[in-house]
Amino acid sequence: MKISNAVPKILTVLIIALLAYTLWSGLSGKGDVQTPSQLVGRPAPEFALKSFSGEKVRLSDFRGKTLLVNFWASWCHPCREEAPVLERIYMSLSGNQVEFIGINIMDDRKSAEEYIKSFGGSFVNIYDPENRIHLDYGVGGVPETFFVNPEGIITGKHRGPLTEKMIMSYIENATTYNEQSRRTENP
Repeated sequence: MKISNAVPKILTVLIIALLAYTLWSGLSGKGDVQTPSQLVGRPAPEFALKSFSGEKVRLSDFRGKTLLVNFWASWCHPCREEAPVLERIYMSLSGNQVEFIGINIMDDRKSAEEYIKSFGGSFVNIYDPENRIHLDYGVGGVPETFFVNPEGIITGKHRGPLTEKMIMSYIENATTYNEQSRRTENP
């Protein structure tokens, strides 16, 4: 009789442990992966929203530049780990036909503004109060980052925090993707 009473308790503990591990691995960035996406090779979905500084920002405003589009939230610990890396790389690439766009989702504006102030925020950051842009991009969590070539085609997607080496590799890939498409069109 005592063994049969213990089985449900053991199962409950195992389920809770499995859920806790899954949550921890997702939030700790241990699940970093180059994520397959149906959007890779297709035009990046257009958006038009205001930046935190009040300017209207459209994706099409950046045509002709390689883009890093990063979805983030102030409450996301891996985003906080990634933010200084993004800021440092952006500053080092400034003026090289590469732009970064941060898109804050699932957050309150005040917390997002404090986050930007604490991490520099030199690149454009926009607030998506209706949480629509991330749906167009198929974002499943934060941080998630898309790389877009100068013609507006998504060349890569990454889930989890990025390192400097990863960012540079994705940007190089976007540039190469761009050159390959030009060579194919203009032999």
